[in-house]
Amino acid sequence: MKIALAGYGKMGHEVELAAKARNHDIVALFDIDKPLSPEALRLHHPDVIIDFTQPDSVVTNVRIAAKTETPIVIGTTGWDSERVKIKKMVDDANIGCVYASNYSIGVNLFLKIVGDASRLLNAADYDVYITEAHHNTKKDFPSGTALKISETILSGFRSKSKITSQLKQGEAPSRDSIVISSIRAGSIMGTHTVGFDSEVDSIELTHQAKSRRGFALGAVRAAEWIVTKKGMYSFEEHITQILGNSL
Repeated sequence: MKIALAGYGKMGHEVELAAKARNHDIVALFDIDKPLSPEALRLHHPDVIIDFTQPDSVVTNVRIAAKTETPIVIGTTGWDSERVKIKKMVDDANIGCVYASNYSIGVNLFLKIVGDASRLLNAADYDVYITEAHHNTKKDFPSGTALKISETILSGFRSKSKITSQLKQGEAPSRDSIVISSIRAGSIMGTHTVGFDSEVDSIELTHQAKSRRGFALGAVRAAEWIVTKKGMYSFEEHITQILGNSL
């Protein structure tokens, strides 16, 4: 498979390594000093684009993917407000697109565990909270993964109906809120904890990323899958299909 890689920072380098380890070719690299363009894509004829750029570049990059009829894997987060616009571009161009809050296979299995735990502990009258920690250069908060975790909890916790990530001084959260606390410090790769608390005990589930390798591998697996698809797909919702017989 021929891959065009948009964004050649730390994640881009990891994606390059993961792709080569799976015998794929990186035929074009794009970054701040060499942005993605229709002309370059037509020159290199990639089978798919993997985008790990910035949130404000996603709409432009999807527009270019649509114009050149090239499938795209969106690895960037923080663009959710543009989802309707992006889906229309994908559908109108009849291309494939995969997006995710987190491409880590472990995180997505963690989401399944959290969903099962939420249904069980809601019935046992527990409260629930989320904490997430990332490096001090991450620009969005809460993380896309924390928001996805909160959606998973809401589907199983009948006593919760909304998410709170910021509180005013002196203000307590409402009882029907899931509170997400964010930490930005140092070079933390990504740690997400879901806590369930009652009057008698507490239970915590934690996923801690050790490196970017897991995210990169998930993105490459998504690229392998999307090249034969049309439409917009969530990595989380289709992980079983994407991994095939790996689960």
